[in-house]
Amino acid sequence: MNQVFDTPSLLQMQEPEFAQEIIKVRQLMKISQAQLATKLGISTRTLESWERGKRHPSRPSQALIRLFIKSPEFVLNNLG
Repeated sequence: MNQVFDTPSLLQMQEPEFAQEIIKVRQLMKISQAQLATKLGISTRTLESWERGKRHPSRPSQALIRLFIKSPEFVLNNLG
């Protein structure tokens, strides 16, 4: 099992928790929505919608977000 994608706590998160975790990690890393959106290859509006719980990320996007939550430095240094 891949620890990043199969971590039970991340897989079991409900949508509001998932959204709050994105915000929390993004703020801890001191990056804007625009910066994270660029790294993930999505629009700022899409990220904003995820963080507000208005839209739900696709499965591939969920995998990237889980990677960001688990290892934000990796995402910031290696993606985008």
